[in-house]
Amino acid sequence: MRKIITFTVITVLIFLFASINIGNANEIGGTLLKPLPCDNVFTKKSKSKIDFYGWILTGITVNNHGTRNDYGNGGHNYGYNRRDGRDGITDQSGNSYILMLEQPSDWKLNQLWVGAKKDLDSKFDWGFRADFSYGTDVRYARNWGDQSFDYQWGSGDYFASFVQLYGTIGTKDLYLKVGKFAGGFAYEGLPATKEFFYSHANICYGRPLTASGVILEWNVSKKWTLSGGWTAGVFSGLENPNNDNAFLGKATYHFNKNASLTFKVFHNDKGYRSDANRAATDTYSTLIFTYKINDRWFYMIEGAYTDGKVYGATKIGSDAWGINQHLIYTVNEKLSVGLRGEFHHSRASMFDLTPLTGGKGGDLYEITLAANYKLNPKTTFRPEIRFDQADYNNGYLPFGGRQNKSSQISGGCSFVLSF
Repeated sequence: MRKIITFTVITVLIFLFASINIGNANEIGGTLLKPLPCDNVFTKKSKSKIDFYGWILTGITVNNHGTRNDYGNGGHNYGYNRRDGRDGITDQSGNSYILMLEQPSDWKLNQLWVGAKKDLDSKFDWGFRADFSYGTDVRYARNWGDQSFDYQWGSGDYFASFVQLYGTIGTKDLYLKVGKFAGGFAYEGLPATKEFFYSHANICYGRPLTASGVILEWNVSKKWTLSGGWTAGVFSGLENPNNDNAFLGKATYHFNKNASLTFKVFHNDKGYRSDANRAATDTYSTLIFTYKINDRWFYMIEGAYTDGKVYGATKIGSDAWGINQHLIYTVNEKLSVGLRGEFHHSRASMFDLTPLTGGKGGDLYEITLAANYKLNPKTTFRPEIRFDQADYNNGYLPFGGRQNKSSQISGGCSFVLSF
């Protein structure tokens, strides 16, 4: 607990120091709760009220250990950074633990994204959304939970997927959504045009980027927005061969146009599993507070908790929890700078050396400094530098090409080109 308090105090002091030194710039307008320079994606609307949109995310991330991806049979215990068994190879990278940037440590195409959507209006109507993407990020958006639909669309570093493919029926205030959609289990997500940072927080690990099911969305009033429904577990399609049954719910309260509080909960009964006929449950809960302080400053704090249980010959428990904070300052219409500070604890789960064995796990600390600069209305340049520190009770060293380092400095840059 002392480490957590110390880390939080240091992070807050850094935020205050940043505000003292750059808070004298001239004010500009803006009312977004998530004010990103690249947030306004250029779209084309047809006569049938269908919007077409897309973007390209490309970039590079390197680290102070000088390691690149090592493809071979050495193997390791880190689940997300392991290749599909059918490829016959596993990968180890000096950028391990940096979600969606672990591989490769060279210039890459993260997302080539194209989409179309038809929104609902105040009258009863139908709509849809179809988002297709290709790139290194897309391996996390496929239906690899039940290995259905788009699971085998790609190999190596590059995959393709329908990140979202769903239909809607109802009005803009009350409607039913059916199909595959972005999970929204954490504040940070997959679409590049909605993210300030190129890398992602550790708190996002183990939290699905996509889900398939049936969700009811209800804009109750200007203050309240509610949603809830059934999904086929996580990273799985509606075929649902594992008979997963999960509830996904969300409630958002808007204090005013500048501040909101969102609570998300997900509980999954994983049903039947062939490995020793085990069953399991996962519960995710997330609390997010966003505050647009003024026309220049934006703050977000997120707390997340994950609880997992596996039932077999013995009952095994695992948990993970953490705090993620963003502070973004808009310098002018072209430039914004942001700071992210994070603490994450994991036990016998995604970050532990020996998952599902009741290990003590460990702590991860991360600080990232980034900028967004609009080269033109459709192109945003995003450099960043990041520091990660791991403190494991079992002595696990997660960084470096052979996982023999407890800390890592990484840096990189990316471009977002919208069309």
